[in-house]
Amino acid sequence: MKYIVLDDEPIIRQGLIYKIRQTGLPLLCAGEADNGVAGLRLLQQVQPDIVITDIQMPDMNGLEFIGRAKELLPRLDYIILSGYDDFDYAKQAMRYGVSHYLLKPVEDEELYEAISRLLERQQAEDHRDKQVMALKHLAESSQEAARNQALLRFLSEDEGLIDDPALSDIASRSASLSIAVFQVGPVRLPHLSFGEDEEELVWYAVKNMVTQGFKEASIAGLTVHHLMNRSEFIYVFGLNASQQRAMALSAAETIAYGIRRYLKLDVVGGIGPLAGRADGLQEVYREARQLARNAVIHGGSRVGYASGALPYKANRESIILSEDAKLLEEWLQRMESDKILRWIKRRLGAIAQDPNSVFVQVEWFCVDLYLLFNKYLLAHAADAEWTIGEMDDLLRWLQQVTSFAEIEERMRELASTVIGRLSRRSDTSGKEIMELVRAYIATHYAEPLSLQAIGERFAIHPTYFSKRFKETYGETFIDYLTSARMEQAARLLRDTELKVHQIGERVGIEDAAYFASVFRKRYGETPKQYRERSRQG
Repeated sequence: MKYIVLDDEPIIRQGLIYKIRQTGLPLLCAGEADNGVAGLRLLQQVQPDIVITDIQMPDMNGLEFIGRAKELLPRLDYIILSGYDDFDYAKQAMRYGVSHYLLKPVEDEELYEAISRLLERQQAEDHRDKQVMALKHLAESSQEAARNQALLRFLSEDEGLIDDPALSDIASRSASLSIAVFQVGPVRLPHLSFGEDEEELVWYAVKNMVTQGFKEASIAGLTVHHLMNRSEFIYVFGLNASQQRAMALSAAETIAYGIRRYLKLDVVGGIGPLAGRADGLQEVYREARQLARNAVIHGGSRVGYASGALPYKANRESIILSEDAKLLEEWLQRMESDKILRWIKRRLGAIAQDPNSVFVQVEWFCVDLYLLFNKYLLAHAADAEWTIGEMDDLLRWLQQVTSFAEIEERMRELASTVIGRLSRRSDTSGKEIMELVRAYIATHYAEPLSLQAIGERFAIHPTYFSKRFKETYGETFIDYLTSARMEQAARLLRDTELKVHQIGERVGIEDAAYFASVFRKRYGETPKQYRERSRQG
């Protein structure tokens, strides 16, 4: 967020800018001015989020400036500075909706507290605005959701013809029909401007790009967002006699490029063969979906294209042979992780280099490797699932992954975790592992802990551990870690004179505004209010 400073004394302006920079809050100084007239010009140029202004200035004082500025940017927030403890000034400021009135010389803690509250309020308002937009979209699209469900059932379950006016209209105006499938990589929130609970807004943006991309290419169709696999988008389209399927491929490649560039998300796609009638779309959808998965292996344009030939049928028995299994077990016994990792890289590389390979071969390889590791762990270590997780989690992940490099990395991590578990020669139970993790959090809460970091340290599978942790303790690992950090923060507020942002850093949260927001959610008051109240009692 951006702020500007208005004060007729340069030394005060520079002092405020320095103080704000020292807080570590996510604010950028966008400019400064020495009076209200210059401030209005600056306001229009930089469009700040917050204005810090003195009252007594030449040409136009701070209160007059705020009155004019409110007309230009109604949602702007203000902090007023004054050398006078004058109630009339404060009363007039309140009429303008200004709630932060600070007396000079400004104390560091007061300035930090005022800015933190404004940041927290602006973040809450932004969040509410996005929620309202999302709810409005959901309300408007309830009918569309029902149609999506019917179309998905039609495409997936070999049902007869569907009574959908939009699809019927496309079919009646087209010489042929086809389907494009886009599968977007996992979204790890927060992402860009999307908050932690705004995944649906990400999907809305993707859907809009798919629809608009084909519309700009003059390819009529309708977009279906998969109800179960939320990362999949389906575009059912028609081509007239003068349009070639290559036009659809070009549009799909442009859409995929836009998703990667502007939304910073990985994506693969596939375009199925042509069908003369709507009742042939089920097979078109299946092939388009398979082509999208194959694009994970073969990369290139990242949009697979049906050539018209029959799909290549992979041999299920050609993935991990018995001699491979014997070698892997020998390496596991000797804990030769380097040989296992090289073998994984070589075998996956062979699949990627074969132009006829299909994604199901990758799935078979990963499943067979999982089963081999699981079998070995059951014979040589306790609680195998704690080390490698559950098969369902692996299969679900394989259906959503869009990066071949990520698949190799995941399998190498799996092998390293297995070797790490075996090297400890421990019969520690799952319950004991969780207690060890809790003890570790108690002494390492200030470090950048994550499920991945815990998994690496204790040689356990992050997803499986996360599920079992919540089942056992009734809260997620992240919530437990946050509670531990907030308890330590409360103790430091009571027992030390450390500044609020310093305490945030001491408990592992470097973003001061975020720390204040989390603390307030936990205790119902700001860190400063908590400190004052605890010392009064």
